[in-house]
Amino acid sequence: MKKIVAIVLILALVLALAACGPDEAEEPYEEIPAMSMPDENMRQTVLYFEDDAGYIVPVMKEIEWVEGIGAAAVSQLKANPNADSGMAYLGLNPILAENTEISLNIKEGIATIALSEGAIAADDAVSEMNKVVAVVNTLTEFPTVDSVQIRQAGAADTLPAGTDISAAFSAFDLNVESAVDDENLAEASKVMLYFENAAGTAIVPVTKYIGGAADAFAAMNELVRGPGDGALKNLFPDGSELLGVDVGDDGTASVNFSGAFNKIGEDAHKEKMLMKCIMLTLTQFDNIDAVRILVDGKEYADSATETMAVPQFVNTMS
Repeated sequence: MKKIVAIVLILALVLALAACGPDEAEEPYEEIPAMSMPDENMRQTVLYFEDDAGYIVPVMKEIEWVEGIGAAAVSQLKANPNADSGMAYLGLNPILAENTEISLNIKEGIATIALSEGAIAADDAVSEMNKVVAVVNTLTEFPTVDSVQIRQAGAADTLPAGTDISAAFSAFDLNVESAVDDENLAEASKVMLYFENAAGTAIVPVTKYIGGAADAFAAMNELVRGPGDGALKNLFPDGSELLGVDVGDDGTASVNFSGAFNKIGEDAHKEKMLMKCIMLTLTQFDNIDAVRILVDGKEYADSATETMAVPQFVNTMS
């Protein structure tokens, strides 16, 4: 997924820890690159939230570039009555309690984050684990963070709903589904698929384990087949079939659909979202940099040209 983010290394900052008070210091990041932005005081930062259906969703938000940028990013996960309208529109929910205090120490690739009591509060073990995933994946978006150790006051090595936090976590695969049984899981391949959420406001990444090779055709075949959960939408018009995927030496993937695909042009919003889902799904592969859509072997309508730009982020929030 990181491949879709066009990163330009333009800054090397020494950062101090942003924490509960001004006296605490954060271990410096070795190097945190900036995204290419018109305002050098802001950083395009990918945050992770849980949606109403329990999926973890990445969202890019521009945040002020301050000392302790890692802690500042995690602070964006807190409930905030003054800023939650953008999250509500996307169908997303805060991860941490509103009054959470945060301190962060980063050393040799391990980010140790200390949270105040009650920061991660959930009704059940699944939601609690989702909140852990959101915190970990937000921090591992920074290139100098390989793993995250979570410490919460009053929780020792286990959070209230039972999540074991005694060891550091690496970045998690998102929203895992499997098309193979447990006995064959070790030999299965992994692909990332992208679907629209139920509200039609955000795109949800799904990690799916499949039998056979993980290549562009297999990924597109799974995308056309659709999500296994009714909380996500399959935007392909009824009757759409994948006829083939050809990847040229220039890195362009030509994806050929049956004639039923043309119906997507009748709804501009769905067309735009589907094109983005296709692009995100295909550009996860290192040998694909661009995508052409064909219908029965002919170029798809010119109206889709604008929507075919390679997405820089899965979702964005102001």
